[in-house]
Amino acid sequence: MSLNPKATLLVVDDTPTNLRIMTKVLSGAGYQVIVATGSAAALELALSIKPDLILLDVMMPEVDGLETCRRLRAGAATKDIPVLFTTALAETSDKLRGFQAGGLDYITKPYQAEEVLARVATHLTLARQKRELAALLEERSRFMRIAAHDLRNPLSTITSSIHLGRLDKPSPVTAKALQRIESAARRMNAIIEDFLSLRLLEDQSDPGLGLPFDLIELIGQVLEQQAFAAASKRIELHWEKPAGTTPACGNRSRCHQILTNYVSNALKYSPAGTRVTVSAALTTPRWRVEVRDQGPGVREAERGKLFLEFAKISNLPTGGETSSGLGLAIVKRLAEAQGGVVGADFPADGGSVFWVELPATATP
Repeated sequence: MSLNPKATLLVVDDTPTNLRIMTKVLSGAGYQVIVATGSAAALELALSIKPDLILLDVMMPEVDGLETCRRLRAGAATKDIPVLFTTALAETSDKLRGFQAGGLDYITKPYQAEEVLARVATHLTLARQKRELAALLEERSRFMRIAAHDLRNPLSTITSSIHLGRLDKPSPVTAKALQRIESAARRMNAIIEDFLSLRLLEDQSDPGLGLPFDLIELIGQVLEQQAFAAASKRIELHWEKPAGTTPACGNRSRCHQILTNYVSNALKYSPAGTRVTVSAALTTPRWRVEVRDQGPGVREAERGKLFLEFAKISNLPTGGETSSGLGLAIVKRLAEAQGGVVGADFPADGGSVFWVELPATATP
């Protein structure tokens, strides 16, 4: 008896005898079996009934099984249907072509009933587990969206209450308590934003990927947005602006997030009265942007953790700022999603240099 007694299987073969044998074996195990004698009928049935699994003969006239599988994989409605090839070909090169076409497994002829049922049951189980995992991930994303929305409202209320409390000229003890509450609220908000960024990275759709944008203008915008934070800590923001107008190529919004994280981190860990320098250089085919600070650097033993999720290092922010431990991990994933590279260097004379390399487009 099959593990999936109600599963629908599509068997494709141009030889009636093979169809009869396979139908008898699969029907006897409780599967619902539909047959097709060629590629055109198979593609039409796959689209209309969406079977749970397809057993596809490799050697068929006109359009063979390999091309049929490629067409199944190219269709949005059929790309995820498991395909097992049935064939008398036993050479490794033949099997590799099948895997490259999108097949998951092979069943060799002449058929052995036990092998057929074992392979079918295994791949139906794997397909079910894949669907369950996808549903679980979607549920997790939905929970994160709801949680972020529900947490933002009380955080906003907390922040407003802190400001109102300070207007009443609180005692030193109360003022210190308000400061701790505000610090905790900022940390919670940072965690929410970083989790949302990770969720967005899981979305494969990226309409801005590969589009040219003005990197120099973007860096100037980031520095302008960070100017107040720099001034509040008496840190000089220095922009070594390069000549030329060659655009970068990628997602402007995500590059903005990368650069904002780098600059805000440099300000966060730099002592008052120091300088943070941002530079950009075009070394075709890439732009390299560097953010250099005059902070304490990072201990050699901790440098391998910098771009890992939830990594914590011994350095502490110099102005009581907060960190979720996700920022640099997000930067790495944002850059790699665009064909970029990230890294950090630590000069012998001190400080840190965090850099990102992004694809550049050709000069018009």
